[in-house]
Amino acid sequence: MDEFIVLIIVAFVIIGAMMLIGTPLAEWAGGEWPGGGVTGNYKSLASFDLGRVGLSETEVSRTVSFGSFTLGQTQAETLKEMPTLGVSQGYFGSDSKKFDIRVDQNVLNNMKDVKISFDMGEANLYGNLVIKWNGKTFFDKLANLNRYDVYIQPENVKESNTLEISAGNPGPYFWAATYYELKNFKVLGEYGPEKFLSFKVYPNEVEAWSKGVLKFYTTRGQQGEITVKLNGKEIYRALNPQHLVTEEFEYSDIGNVLKIGDNILAFKSDDVFEIDDVEFEIRLSSGSATKERDVEITAEDVNLLSSGKGEIKFTVESIYRQGVLNIKINDNQLNVQTVRSGENTIEFDPDDVTEGTNTMTFSGTGSWEISDVDIGISY
Repeated sequence: MDEFIVLIIVAFVIIGAMMLIGTPLAEWAGGEWPGGGVTGNYKSLASFDLGRVGLSETEVSRTVSFGSFTLGQTQAETLKEMPTLGVSQGYFGSDSKKFDIRVDQNVLNNMKDVKISFDMGEANLYGNLVIKWNGKTFFDKLANLNRYDVYIQPENVKESNTLEISAGNPGPYFWAATYYELKNFKVLGEYGPEKFLSFKVYPNEVEAWSKGVLKFYTTRGQQGEITVKLNGKEIYRALNPQHLVTEEFEYSDIGNVLKIGDNILAFKSDDVFEIDDVEFEIRLSSGSATKERDVEITAEDVNLLSSGKGEIKFTVESIYRQGVLNIKINDNQLNVQTVRSGENTIEFDPDDVTEGTNTMTFSGTGSWEISDVDIGISY
């Protein structure tokens, strides 16, 4: 107990001596009195919000239009289309047709059948009209003026197929040739229930991608759920969507599935939906948003930096696109490592600043939403 009283007396003696020689108690304790402007061991020099930094200015580069279709029923992909197709066969010559028909893997996986449809135009009916698919005959008969649909079952369809159309021999009419003219000739891949829409993305578009915008209309009052996937990733889901639908996708939303080359949008619904005027708008970054702020630094701050370190604290609200964030003070490039969502801290040295006005520049090859920037000295 006596020792404790002695310690208390010694403490009061030390405090009294310091007050007599003019040393503030807060300075001795490593800080300042409450309300002095510096809290603990950090002095704030400036604070502000930046907003979007890096690639941000956008322009519409390209709009891909897909037209209209109906969900909830069999879909059709046009594999081959010709307004007029003629074939002939005689004893002294022939004119047959052979086509390579390719089927997208997405359609093939959901295949119901391939339908070959045509209207019969001029024909002399001397011999049969013959249609073969991958060497197998699916039509071999006289074809009068009529509308014809020839169906190929899914088990006979591959990614790459051969379609052959020819005419049979004219029989007793040795001096003539069998002739058929097919009009409105179409080869359709029928599948479902999803509707697949294919579009290309080019290398320069991936590099400068700002956002994609999906737009389409639905008739008011239609009931049910619609989902849309991009290359297998769900990008839209809504129950009873009404009229105009507009969905925007930053690179951070779809960059992990977006591909150079062919990309597939897949619409699906278990209910019947009329979908009109489907478009996918590609917007590219046409410039870079560089933000500058001036920070005043006093002689006292310079002295404080000599025994401490400068800090730039900021919060990344959103990362629209990964890249390199560049921060400069008076043209001095700071060492910025990986920028993450949430709070970040970058250090600067006394040599990076001067007494007076200092210009801070923020730019980058990516795109970020940055707020709560605080420039200060930790000492």
